Amino acid sequence: MAPSILLVDDDHRTVQVLAHMLTGMGRLRLALSGADALRLAQEAPPDVVLVDAEMPAMNGFEFCACMKAEPMLAEVPIIFVTSHVDVATEVAGFAAGAADFIRKPPATEVVQARVRVQLRLKELSDALKDAALTDALTGIDNRRRFAESLEAECVRARRSKQTLSLLMIDVDHFKQYNDHYGHLEGDHCLRSVAKALQSALQRPADRVARYGGEEFAVLLPDTAVTGALHIGDRIIHAIDALQIPHHDSPLRGIVTVSAGAAAARWMEDSTHVALTSTALISAADQALYAAKDGGRARCSVFRQAG
Repeated sequence: MAPSILLVDDDHRTVQVLAHMLTGMGRLRLALSGADALRLAQEAPPDVVLVDAEMPAMNGFEFCACMKAEPMLAEVPIIFVTSHVDVATEVAGFAAGAADFIRKPPATEVVQARVRVQLRLKELSDALKDAALTDALTGIDNRRRFAESLEAECVRARRSKQTLSLLMIDVDHFKQYNDHYGHLEGDHCLRSVAKALQSALQRPADRVARYGGEEFAVLLPDTAVTGALHIGDRIIHAIDALQIPHHDSPLRGIVTVSAGAAAARWMEDSTHVALTSTALISAADQALYAAKDGGRARCSVFRQAG
């Protein structure tokens, strides 16, 4: 996919000039104010931003500070475009989180070269981060990435007043599986389960992670509790369909999973908890325990007591 480049300047002519210089280097988005640029970045994080340092209402320094304060935007490289060439301006920009400077009037070769460098650096940084946030056994998100994604989705859901749902999933009687078939077969089983979980999800925004051992987590943005229950049931059927033999399981002699679903929103009620990562994980865990207590191989939904 082509990189996303966000151009920000209160002078529409400057924006158009920069856009012309960068034609063919990526998907270009234009904004005439810091506030509009921040909104566009929140909707879809760019790969690099070029921003005018001197703008009314929200200048480049303030815009940069807002970007760095957002978990999903903090690592986006920001290039300041400015007519000031003094050291104090550059020092202030780097202190705010700027990655580079381009002086006005911009030269095409300089703009292209500096954008190309920042895109390459971000590509390398993303690759390293992806390796550090991927579970080595299953190839899906690991617990650290899940924690980052959950925090970011909580922020997004609070801002947009959307519902955020979470599924906690556990492979039933997995210790007995390892004891009977051995750890190599146990690893193969977990990889098969992870692949089936991914296949059961239908939206790019939905994410599955290995939470630890034989436990998985599925993050479902903008999903009501009924939708989470539906996906939980679909996951249970998907694992059943694998027909992985489990001689020591009392549940039909195959590998099965149990699931707990919980939903969070900005205003709590009988079916929704507070929009915090701690509250959502705790509620989904409680629902998972209820599914186990109810006989396993099923999905239970968290509801507030009373």
